[in-house]
Formats: sequence, structure tokens, C-alpha cells
Amino acid sequence: MLSLLKKYTGFGLVGLALLGQITACNKIPEVEEIGPQETSGQTILEIINTDAKYSILKAAVAKAGVGPLLGKRDNKLTLFAPDNAAMARSGISEAAIGVLPAQQLAAILSYHVIPQAVPSSAIPGLPLPNFQLPSLLQPLASQPLFKLSLFPSKRATGAFVNNIPITAVDTRAANGFIHDVYALVAPPQTTMKGLIAAQPDLSFLRAAIARADEGQTGLNRIDSLLNYPFPNITLFAPNDDAFKAALVLLGAPPVVEAFAAIPQQTVRGLLAYHVLATNGTPAFRVFSPNLVSGPVETLIGPSPMPQLTIDATNPMAPTVKGRINATPAAIVTADLNAVNGVLHKIDQVLIPQL
Repeated sequence: MLSLLKKYTGFGLVGLALLGQITACNKIPEVEEIGPQETSGQTILEIINTDAKYSILKAAVAKAGVGPLLGKRDNKLTLFAPDNAAMARSGISEAAIGVLPAQQLAAILSYHVIPQAVPSSAIPGLPLPNFQLPSLLQPLASQPLFKLSLFPSKRATGAFVNNIPITAVDTRAANGFIHDVYALVAPPQTTMKGLIAAQPDLSFLRAAIARADEGQTGLNRIDSLLNYPFPNITLFAPNDDAFKAALVLLGAPPVVEAFAAIPQQTVRGLLAYHVLATNGTPAFRVFSPNLVSGPVETLIGPSPMPQLTIDATNPMAPTVKGRINATPAAIVTADLNAVNGVLHKIDQVLIPQL
């Protein structure tokens, strides 16, 4: 577990500054209530305020104005709590809390709260888990019922929320549970389309998407699907070097203009093969700690259609292999989280068939 923890550091104040685009929801009608017989003992707020290991979180809660929520005994909540060590790993101090806007802090903290009391025993450890729990963070003012979700899971290596290890579980409060996390759980900032647009080494992927979308409309466009906020997409995204190597193997020049000479349906099928799916729907959001060894379906279709094969024998370096690829592709950058999915950069183009 300790060796795994070394992966998850470095969110920092710069990362926090990017969260200003997201605002917290003020009304919380979906918070469940706990019966009076369950409300003895300290609330989540009282635990935070009296346990010295949460002093930075205490300052953030106070400035953000979310204390009344965490302190209400009738609420049923689960808090994924960054203690002082987690805050330090994320580059956050009490001084940093002092300069961050209250609204920004409220958004960050809202993403750490689930309006249910979820003990660790209720977190499943399923193959390719998509156990989804909406947080209290509302990203779209026009969609008040749409909340950004957290994805807790249990693996042999420990428990996680998204790709962040959970370091301690089941601190029982009068109004729910506290689970400590190794670092801040950063809310996603954009859709998958936005993620891809922001990555300089995914220019060939962008060109492939543009070729695949020629003549398409609505959600038939891959670009539109990647920008639609509601699905859960897991995309294995070949980087530019991977696409250049694949084009050379096809006898084409390693330039983005080469996609114009490849049949559109071929490019669409190739891209679909890089998206995990079930029953023809992109419904998996799989962070790297949750990858398990074995075959997985893609948007091309279920078995006996072409499948990918994941090898998670080494949880620090999982791989994914296409049906025709001679060797597995390494994940070179994992867990780029978006509003509507997660992106893993890989070093090969996955090939379903010749």
C-alpha cells in the first residue's frame, strides 16, 4: 500500500486555483435524514473541530461556510476527509486556505461530501467497478439535479475514491461517516473534449476525431459525445507518438493530414475500440487503481466481437492490449478526470483486427 501511495501527490495551490470555475450548490434538498435514535455523539463538524489532525480542514470548512451542513444532526453524510498530512501532500496550508475565495473552497469541499452515510463495508470491490455516488457539487446551474460523482472502490491493494487512496475508514459520527484520504480529491474541470483539447500530445487524436465525425450530426459525432456531460466514459487515448507509429505501419506519412486518406468508418471503428462500454453504451469510469486483469468490452460491441485485454498484475503499471497488437500498450498518463469520464494516455494505438 505504501508504494502505491507514492503516486498520488502534487495537486497543490495551482490546481486549487483552477477550481474557481466550479461553484457549490447552496440548497441541499437531497441530504437524507437520520432518525433521532442515531444522532448521539459528535457530528462530523464536531470531530473536525476537535481533532488536531484536521486543523487545516477545519479552517477550510469555516471559511467556506459549510459547517452548518456538516454539523446538522438530521443530515446523513459521508465525508472523504483530507487530514493535515493529506493537505500537505496537496500543497495546502492554513495560509493557502486564507487566500482562497470562500466560494472556491465550498466547491472543493462539496466534492468531498456524499449525502448518504456510507460505511466502508458498503463500498463494493467489483470487476471494473462503476460504483457511483453523487457528491454535493453541482457543476451546471441549469441542471440542479446533476451532481458530480465520486467513485469509491475496494481493491486488494486498499480502498480508493476516484484514484486517491483511502487511508482510514469508518470514523462514526452522529450524522454519518468520515473516511480519511491521502490527498485532496480534485473535482473535474471540463468534459472529455476539454481534456483532449488541453493536451498538446493528443493532436493526432483530435485529428482522428475530426475525420471520424465528417458528415455526422448530434451525438453521432464522437466530439459531441465527448462533450456531453452525463455519460461515464473511459477512454484509452493514444498519444501522438503512438499514432505516428501506427500510421507508419499503415504505409502512411506520420502527419495529421494522413487521416484524410483513411476511410472514415475505419477511423470511427478504431476510435470506438478505445472506449470501454457495456451493452453498446459508454458506462464505465475506471480509474487506474480499479483496473482488473481480463477482457473488457468496447463500443465496437460485446463478445465475440473484438475486445481489449487488461493486465493489472502490477497495479503500479497496468497495461491494455488490443486483439491484434503484438505487445500491450503502457498507460503513460493515468486518471485524467473529466465531468463525463476518465482518460488514460497510452503509448500504442489499439488494433481490433487487420
